[in-house]
This record gives sequence, structure tokens and C-alpha cells, in this order.
Amino acid sequence: MKKTILPVLARHKRLTAAVLALAVVLAAGGGAFALLHRKGGDAGDDLNYARTVTLTKGELTESVNVSGLVQSARVSSVTTSLTSKVVAVNVKVGDVVKKGDVICTLDDTDIRRAIQDKEKELSGEKQQLKDAVTKAADALSAAKRARDTERQTQDVRVNEATAQRDKAAAATQAALPAYNDARTHYDTMMKAVAPAESAAAAANAARQTAYDSWIAAGGAAEGDAYAAYQAAEEQARQADTALADARALYEFERYAGELERARQTYDEASARQVEAQSALEQAAAARTQALNACDQTVNSAIADLQQAEKQEKRGVADAALADLKKSLESTVLRAETDGKVTELKVNVGSICKGDVAVIQATDDLIVSVTIPEYAIQKVQVGLAASITSDASPTALRGKVSRISPTAGSSGEGGNASAGFSADIAIQDPENIFIGAKAKAEIILNQKKDVYTVPLDAVQPDGDGMDVIQVRQPDGRFAPVRVQTGMKNDYAVEISGAQLTDGMEVLADASTLPDAEGGGTP
Repeated sequence: MKKTILPVLARHKRLTAAVLALAVVLAAGGGAFALLHRKGGDAGDDLNYARTVTLTKGELTESVNVSGLVQSARVSSVTTSLTSKVVAVNVKVGDVVKKGDVICTLDDTDIRRAIQDKEKELSGEKQQLKDAVTKAADALSAAKRARDTERQTQDVRVNEATAQRDKAAAATQAALPAYNDARTHYDTMMKAVAPAESAAAAANAARQTAYDSWIAAGGAAEGDAYAAYQAAEEQARQADTALADARALYEFERYAGELERARQTYDEASARQVEAQSALEQAAAARTQALNACDQTVNSAIADLQQAEKQEKRGVADAALADLKKSLESTVLRAETDGKVTELKVNVGSICKGDVAVIQATDDLIVSVTIPEYAIQKVQVGLAASITSDASPTALRGKVSRISPTAGSSGEGGNASAGFSADIAIQDPENIFIGAKAKAEIILNQKKDVYTVPLDAVQPDGDGMDVIQVRQPDGRFAPVRVQTGMKNDYAVEISGAQLTDGMEVLADASTLPDAEGGGTP
């Protein structure tokens, strides 16, 4: 149950009995208000009257209250660009219509006559369209035949090139065994001659080294350097002779010649195979290119035929005729959405152009409100709201569905106020009417089954801890420490181990004299 606390009155002022009585009637938050009359004779003589609340658990709500008008969230207009006389009106203001229902009908006599004249004018073109289809079909058939002929020609060329390539490949394979045998014999011979070749190469390298040393020593035909060079020269000669003898022994010239002849035969066959493969690839590429050109011609002929058939099916594609037929359809004005007809601007016999009717959905209503600037940081789309109106017998449920990102102003003249326009969607709109005034309480936060007291009932003690002043059996007030929680503009949630139902709490702790507020709770 929601409770509302009266705004806090000015502190340290005595309240008249009438105002205190009114406070008792409007009491809420933590409990009912009571008036206490203090007897004189002690430190509390200056507290003749004190406003208190009786501590009970209840509901605490933080909310923002706004007001506005009930509007439809979906509004559509029935309009026409024609200037014509109205021959029938099918609805009246207040009627509920469905999408597609006829609102009114305009005179279509002139439009129908113009359509007939235009169709007669264009009838001669229909045969031309038919002839165009026949011509396009013949062109397509010719293109397909040309493509088939070209494919056959190109296939013959590719097959011939394939045969030549295969023949060259066979010749290469035939030359390969002789080449492999000659290579094997040559390698065997070279393996036998290899020691002599190595010795000759080493001796010749040593001779060059000795020669270089002799030259570096002066190149005289005497001395150790010269003698070493002469010895190296002799050893190189002997090694070359041994190499020549080894080659002759193992028939170097014969095997080298056989290998060279076999390699030449194999290389020539391989070259012819490469040439044949290149010729085959060129033939295949030429086939692809020729057939692609044929396909382009065929595709172009297909597109021409399709276009001709489409034109024939559509008839005479005349923009003026199409516009006339569209205008004929537009002489019957229909509702674009479900809803109630709230405005009708035509009657039978009148000439209309532009707006004809306004239709507002009745199953999708909103309350258009303005959120005050001080509350905009707390309100967000999706928050629940309670909606009341004199036009509705019961409160309605709602939800914030839109908030403007920029501030504006509402009202007129001196009543204008800054804020953010917003919509509250009504979740059960059966019992409310478009245009009705409504109030909405946007629920920011809500707690149930909690202790609450007026904001001024909580004050810090000497240690900075929050306390409330609780009436004791002797009539005095004693501090009780509490923890505060959620609060709204009037009340605050409190909790603590010492709190119990029925406690009598001072509503405004600042009215308690300092002498009576001392002590440790």
C-alpha cells in the first residue's frame, strides 16, 4: 500500500492544533501521527507539542508524478492527390474500422473514359510486340546453331592437338630407356676413371702452387723454388698420362659419345613434346574464347527474347496508361490501419483533395507527459507507472516507452515548464479514451514490509551515527540507533535490532531540546 508523507514543515516552529489535526488525517510512511502535550516542570518544558509517528511496517515507494493527455500511438491519415467529387462516404466519426475498409469513393467517370481512349490508341502496338517476340526467338535459335557448329569445329582442332601431344610424349618415352642406359654406362666408366682424375687434378693444383712460389721467389732457373716447381711439373705430367691411360682403358670416348647421342635424341623428343603441349593449350584456349563469344551471343539473344516476352505480357508499357489505372484505384480511399475514425473532412457531393479522414488506433494508447528536469536522471524507458483519469473507473497499468533526448517546454504563458517529453504506454487501454486527461505515477523504486519514518525523524548523534528519538514510558524521548536505506521526498527506510512495531517516534527530531537528546542508545 502506498503512503504519502506531507512535505516537511518549517523546523523549530510551533504548529497550531488545526494543522496538527490535519497531519494526523494524512499520516503515512512509518505510521499514524499523534500529538503529544508535554507537562512542564523539567528540561522539556519548551516542547509543549510534539508530532510523532507510530512505527509499523509498510511499503515505501520512490516515484515521479506527471500528467498529460491520452493519445493514440498509431495515427494514420486517409489522403488523396485527386481533385474529384465524393460519390459515397462509408463511415462517420466514431466508427471503428479495419485496415482496408472503404472510407469514401470518388467519381471515376473521367478516369475510366481516359483509360478506354488510351487503350484504343495503344492497341496497334500489341502486334508489334508479338512480332518482336517471334524475331527474338528466331535470333536465339540461330545463335544456338552457330554455337553448336563452332563447338564441333573447335573440338576437332583440340583433338588433333591432343593426338600430336600424345605422339610426342610417346616418342619421348621411347628415347628415355636408351638415354638411361647410356647414362648408366657413362657413370660406371667415370667411377673407374675417378681416382686418376682426382690424382691428375691434385697434381696440376700442386704444380700451379709450385709455379706461383717459384715466380714469387724471383723466377730464376735455379734454387729450391725452381727445383720444386720442376718436380711438381713432372708429377703433373705423369698424372695426366695416367689419366689418359685410364680413359683409354675404360673407353671414355666411346661411352661419352654414346651418352651425348642418347641425350640429344631424348632432348629433341622432349622439345617436340613441349611444342605439342603448347599447341594443345593454344587450341584449348582458342576453343574457350570462341565458345565464350558464342555464349555471349546466345545470352544476348536470350535477354532480348525475355525482354520481348515481358513487354508482350505486360502489354503496352505506357506510363500514361499506368498512371490512369493507378488513379482509378485511388478513387476508392481505404483505411491504412485499424482504429477509430476521429476526424472526417468530406461528405457526399463535396470536392476533396488532400486529407479526408484521420484514424487513430484504440488498442495502442499512450499518455503524453513531460518529465521534470530534476527527475530526468532517475526516469528511464521500461519503468512501470500507475495511471489514473476521471474518464476511467479504475487505475491503469503503464510503462515508460519513450523519453526525448532533449529538453523542451510544456504549457503556455506563465504555466510553461521545462522538461523532457515522454510517452507512457497504457497496457490495458480498454477503459480509457483518446483525449482524456490523465495522471501517471512513475515508479522508480519500491520496497515492502519495511519500517519508515519522516526524513526529519533521523538525525546524527554525537558519534555521527543515525538515530531516531523513541518515546519512553516516562514520557521522555531516548535515541535509538538505526541504519537508513531507501528514501523518497518525504520518508526514509530504517532498520535496527531494537526496532519493534508500535514504537512512538518523534517525527521531527530537531524539535527535541539538546538536554533530552543525550545519552547512549
